[in-house]
Amino acid sequence: MSHPGTGGRACAAGGVRRFSRGMEQPAKFAPFFQRLIDAPEAALAAIRRDPDQFEAALVNEEQGRLSADAAIPAFAALGALLFDRQGRRVPLDGPSWLPHATRFEELDAERRARKPGARLFTVGDEDARPTLALWAPVVETEGWNLPRTLRQVLPDHRDGRLVLIAGGVIGEGPIDAAARAYGLTDLERRVATAVVRGGSGRGAATATGLSYATVRGALSSAARRMGAPNLPALVRALVAAAYGVLPGEGDPGAILADMLPLTARQGRVAALVAEGLSRHEIAAATGRSAATVKKELEQIYAVLGLASAAELARLVVEVRALRLFARSTDGATGFFDPQVEPTRLTPRGDGTAIAWSDYGPSSGRPVLIVPSNWQTRPAPRPLVAALHAAGFRPIAIDRPGIGGTAPPRMWDADPFAQAIADTATILDQLGVARVAVVARGGAQFVAALKAGIPDRIGPVVLVSPTPQTSEGGKRQGIMGVIKESFYRNPATIQFFFRTVCAQMTLKRLESLHRSIVAGSPTDEALMNDPQFVRDRFRAIRPLATGNMEGALREQSVISRGGHAFGSIDARDWAVLQGLEDVYNSFDEVEAYWQPLLPGARFEAVPDGGRFMTSSHPDLIVRSLLALGA
Repeated sequence: MSHPGTGGRACAAGGVRRFSRGMEQPAKFAPFFQRLIDAPEAALAAIRRDPDQFEAALVNEEQGRLSADAAIPAFAALGALLFDRQGRRVPLDGPSWLPHATRFEELDAERRARKPGARLFTVGDEDARPTLALWAPVVETEGWNLPRTLRQVLPDHRDGRLVLIAGGVIGEGPIDAAARAYGLTDLERRVATAVVRGGSGRGAATATGLSYATVRGALSSAARRMGAPNLPALVRALVAAAYGVLPGEGDPGAILADMLPLTARQGRVAALVAEGLSRHEIAAATGRSAATVKKELEQIYAVLGLASAAELARLVVEVRALRLFARSTDGATGFFDPQVEPTRLTPRGDGTAIAWSDYGPSSGRPVLIVPSNWQTRPAPRPLVAALHAAGFRPIAIDRPGIGGTAPPRMWDADPFAQAIADTATILDQLGVARVAVVARGGAQFVAALKAGIPDRIGPVVLVSPTPQTSEGGKRQGIMGVIKESFYRNPATIQFFFRTVCAQMTLKRLESLHRSIVAGSPTDEALMNDPQFVRDRFRAIRPLATGNMEGALREQSVISRGGHAFGSIDARDWAVLQGLEDVYNSFDEVEAYWQPLLPGARFEAVPDGGRFMTSSHPDLIVRSLLALGA
């Protein structure tokens, strides 16, 4: 594989991907999907003629364009140590990979050369690869988004030090999840995980018991599938997805120079190596000779104690993960800052985490906002504002395998069972006995939730609830194409989700949604509101991490059935369906849901489209209040 300092080229065929900096994001998707947007009628006809051939053509053209450039922080890959004012370690439950130091001075003694006053350092046993740590006085961590069990301990040690350590990603779980997001085979995942842990192809061969030739072949095919030009780029992409680091989040060269004992020029060189550039390409990009770049790389490896470009790629991501975590606490956080989501993380018993948002105020009446399976928990700001004005406290939870919430260790046969348990966990944590619900889409989950914990679910307003797909249902535009494709061939569900989410940029999302809402005047008007476009991007972009197994499972139920929904006493339910909804008609919504929701009030909204949570928030709140919430 690649020699330290070369950046390597042997791992994959094809050109080098470049990350544009400061340039306008492209508005078009890859060719096949873009043609579906531009000519949905032709695509719909092709699906109906031969759904299997349609799938084959889609996969053949789009394969290799998938990516999982992460968008959410995976805090499960971080560990914490706490030391009291005398520097003694405070006993805490934690993962097995944490250092065994009993005093802060033991960690401090392991620090490598660095800038005076720097708080980033490396820790690790002599026989283990060093991992990154970031320390801060406990008094400075008050606003950090730490696990609840840790937050409860910190007030007793305000004069102590808290150390965050980026090491969990070396475990198979996060890396395996990232590899699955890229669609790697079992062999490719096994080899890729070993490379991330060991830093080289030969080390992976030793660790897995496979031949070096087999490892090289698996890495080559994995890199082609991921679109990575070489081994360092493959490692960087997998580790970034495992930690949840957004591509283009700040200047990586400047971050490295700020947090490691590197000059600004060395920081830029290190970042370019991690992106997969060769020595000659780095020389061209930085305006220096290849010989000079080689010497700088040798200095970088010596200073950081690394032996390969793959190890450097991993280090680059770990630095950014810790930096982003620390930076997330800068300044006052609040929902109406468009870049900030009031995220909370609650651990399950199996060590995985539930991601949720609490928009406050704590004195408000709790209402659960349920998103569709095509998006994550960030709620539309007009709806949050309207709920606040009426005295409510909006709460939103990512369901398992969607966005920020990890899938369970073992999936239950029931696609909604873990999501119901997670909801009960959050309600218990908040001390909420009963909660009202507003859902745009997500109706199947809400029906299962009411059946699962009936005494805890209060009045419900369903907005644009999608019925199970039928032969004669509405088919319009690009969403009609996707709807028909899922109905005719379930195998396309996963591919459409991954293709759309992996290629998502703000400009592409706007272009796609303009195509989706064509024919709905109210929704077309929303597309001229930058806030609406940003809200949609914030809600969809986290799926780019590849954590979408729950979304796929729910979509299978919507498209193909397979889950038995019983009749529910729905006398305190309201169903709002817009007559301008391009996806479903009022008649098919009523025909499907009325038998399952006896007693529910169905209301047709003449000027309502697909996104009434943004266009009609006051109507939704009035409906909720009319139900006694």
